[in-house]
Amino acid sequence: MKSNEISNELRRFINSIVSIPHLEIMLLLQQSPEQVWSTATIAQRIYVSQAQAATMLHDLTTAGICRPVSGSTDEFLYSPSFPELKNLVDELAEYYPRHLIQVTNMIHARSAAGARVQMFADAFKFLKDK
Repeated sequence: MKSNEISNELRRFINSIVSIPHLEIMLLLQQSPEQVWSTATIAQRIYVSQAQAATMLHDLTTAGICRPVSGSTDEFLYSPSFPELKNLVDELAEYYPRHLIQVTNMIHARSAAGARVQMFADAFKFLKDK
């Protein structure tokens, strides 16, 4: 893949990322795959609350990116659930620093589209008379 090109698989993967903080956690874990990451450390590193970090780590666990350390509810290890997922995260880690704005815009566009769909659906809700 040329440095300016993005594969269809990577594009689909980026479009599946919920938010920039999810992306940041994923790349942080990927950079130090043997490190045990606590919810508190993640929260501090990406400037979110511990509750937000816990929710995002749960999301990434569900997505197969990481797993909780055995016997712990607030410590995690990078652990892609299958080799192709690891390859996509590695590809993203290489692509993202050179195309930060493009990747960020892709993630924001997805969440903005979801908000627009919700606003459209909300337009058809009728308020009950008091």
